[in-house]
Amino acid sequence: MKTLATLLITITLLLSGCGLKQGVETSAQKAYLYFSGDTDDITVSIDNGEPFEVKEGRENQYSIKPGKHLIEISKEGNLIIKREIYVGDGIAKEIEVR
Repeated sequence: MKTLATLLITITLLLSGCGLKQGVETSAQKAYLYFSGDTDDITVSIDNGEPFEVKEGRENQYSIKPGKHLIEISKEGNLIIKREIYVGDGIAKEIEVR
């Protein structure tokens, strides 16, 4: 009787380990930058990338990967801000231009 019980428990344990395993999918990580203050005629470069013009306000967010980034802001060809920032996943970071 003990042998039969041990056999049934062993078979149950083996079969329970053969179930379908599903992983958890996560969406791509994103962070956001937005600019406030005097944003007229400025260009922004992120991590020495191609400069681009930005619009002011929280509703004008620019998507970046989370992590550490070098932000360079120029106005009329002159570098006015050079800052290293860290932005976490899902965070919107404000960059104020004066």
